[in-house]
Amino acid sequence: MVLNNAANVLNYFGPDKVQVVVVAYGPGLKMLFKNSKMAARIQSLNAEGVEFDACHNTMLGFKKKLGHLPKLVDSAVVVPGGIVRIMQLEAHGFRYIKP
Repeated sequence: MVLNNAANVLNYFGPDKVQVVVVAYGPGLKMLFKNSKMAARIQSLNAEGVEFDACHNTMLGFKKKLGHLPKLVDSAVVVPGGIVRIMQLEAHGFRYIKP
């Protein structure tokens, strides 16, 4: 659903009028795994200008479960904390949309 929301916002406003950032944390981080079913679509949206941020705190949680840090899609930007990143974006005028 989040990928549809990102695509719809980008298509409606146009990449020159809006910046879309998807912040993945908790179970949502799985969509940024290199082997996820959504990896190709994420790469495509990234090529259109959508930024994908991955919560490092969540990655550490997955490391405990998996025994290693998860491998993410190449376009993922690792940020210290997902919630903190959302707060930073909101402070800069971004709107928070939760699917």
